[in-house]
This record gives sequence, structure tokens and C-alpha cells, in this order.
Amino acid sequence: MPESAVIIEACAECQQDLEHCHGTAILHVDGAADCSDDPDCRLTAELHRFVIFCAELDRCCDAAGAAPELAAEQAAAS
Repeated sequence: MPESAVIIEACAECQQDLEHCHGTAILHVDGAADCSDDPDCRLTAELHRFVIFCAELDRCCDAAGAAPELAAEQAAAS
């Protein structure tokens, strides 16, 4: 008979009361990171559960490192 699944009540970081984020850090070409779950999250990418590069998403930074909506705003302002 297969073993039943173990239900974890909290992640290891939660249990140890460590600063962390359960979201995904999206790394941009300029080195900046955004959190997929919380736009106000200011934790570094290393403190996120998962990390991906913006190139893996449909919307990616331009060569200068600006996110698509920011690049359009910067172009319109200049």
C-alpha cells in the first residue's frame, strides 16, 4: 500500500521565523528583481522561493534593462 502524503503546515523558513518570500523573483537584465506575488516586496532574489529570468516570460526587458511598459514611457518622454 502506498504511503500517504505528508502535509507540511509551514515551510522551513516560516518555522524558523526567517525573512523570506513564497513568491517568484523575476530577474531583469539590469540586475533588478520584481516579486510575482507582491509588488511591494523589497526582498532580494535570494530570499524568494523561486527565481526566474524575465527572458523566460512573454514580457521581457529591452537591452537597456527597462521593462516593456517602462521602455515605452521612457521613449515617449524623450
